[in-house]
Amino acid sequence: MALAGEEDRGDRGDRGSVTVDPNPAHPGAQVKLRVQGCDGTRGAAKSAAFVSDVDLYGRDGGRSPLYGDAMISSHVSPGWHSVRVMCDGHEKFSGSVQIAQYRPSHHPSPVWPVHAGGGGMAAELAAQPVKKAHGTDGPGLPHTVIGAVLAAVATLAVAGRALALRRRRSGE
Repeated sequence: MALAGEEDRGDRGDRGSVTVDPNPAHPGAQVKLRVQGCDGTRGAAKSAAFVSDVDLYGRDGGRSPLYGDAMISSHVSPGWHSVRVMCDGHEKFSGSVQIAQYRPSHHPSPVWPVHAGGGGMAAELAAQPVKKAHGTDGPGLPHTVIGAVLAAVATLAVAGRALALRRRRSGE
């Protein structure tokens, strides 16, 4: 956690501080703000580096710290950016946040046409070598022979039963 800075902006000569964590931050990162120096339980922090203004909240009032979360804009340029703190609707003091150069390790979004739908997946799956595990190719010769023998036994059993019923009915 780093102290972002402090500067006297109030009419009464009050001083405060803005702490930004992490500092330096990268474009697109979420940071936590801790503000010391507001008398109430609510405040706001504004910066061109933030996606939007940040609501600050505290518990007890009476100079207790206020906290908030800010999202750093993904389009902000590297360097120091001012953070203005508002207490009770008036600008009280300011600090700054350092934005570091962001070097992504990969492209966060597609660069060229996306293979979407079944066609894209079919091309990817066709390009991958097929891995076959031992024994997953289906039934082999032993299974085929066993199946044929069981089918023959079942056929003979049904034929024998039918013949026995026929003889019993005819009186033989």
